[in-house]
Amino acid sequence: MNLNMISNYLKSKWSKGVDGKKVDVTTKDIRLLSCFGDGEGLSVCPGLRPSEVSMGKFICGECGCGDKPSVFLNGDEQEYTKLDHPYLSCPRKMPGFSDYEPSTNTQNLQEKRKKTIEDILGNDVINNKELIKPEMSEEEMEKNRTEQEKRQAKISNLKDMITSELLSVGYIEETAEFKEQFHIMWQKGIKELSQQDTQQEKKPCSSCEKKRKIREEIIKELRQQGLKEDFQNPEYKEKFTSIFQEKMKNNQV
Repeated sequence: MNLNMISNYLKSKWSKGVDGKKVDVTTKDIRLLSCFGDGEGLSVCPGLRPSEVSMGKFICGECGCGDKPSVFLNGDEQEYTKLDHPYLSCPRKMPGFSDYEPSTNTQNLQEKRKKTIEDILGNDVINNKELIKPEMSEEEMEKNRTEQEKRQAKISNLKDMITSELLSVGYIEETAEFKEQFHIMWQKGIKELSQQDTQQEKKPCSSCEKKRKIREEIIKELRQQGLKEDFQNPEYKEKFTSIFQEKMKNNQV
């Protein structure tokens, strides 16, 4: 994974936020079309690959994100897939992604497939930049910059710490022995930083926890009224939403 891929990956993670924000459903549908085709005249993206760790899941084989649950392209409504991230980059710069670029040379197979997708979507969708090329909000961009600065500071400190430790025990800088030992300690240090970031992401914010409790209370209340939890049922969904909004207003969450 090169530096550009790492940057795009981090932007995607940060755009999700602690609340698990999802992209507009129409934009996600456009992304699904770009990745999986339409099952008829439009084939799947050549970069699409089946996951080797989970049967029935698919990943992008060109973005460098690997093969793990957090980057699966498909899933049910309860799962947060890679395509749900508000900001998301595509190696082929396809419609629906934050780095989308319109098709040019349709003699090229990749560009020809992109043009087909653009034709399927039509001009109204193609000209709607919020749907076809979602960008990060100013708030998200600022958070992005802040997190990058924090991460860079941690990496810089790690480098200085390893160098000082090796020099203190007699290693000579720039020698093969120094570089070999530095590499071992560096890999371990980066892994520990990543684990710390993951643990931090898992900490729920107080607002999110309040919302979760409110949702559980409403589901319990409706169940006591004889209403089975079913968000596919318009009547249940409407009643749940009405109560949820009222409770949110009263709790000032």
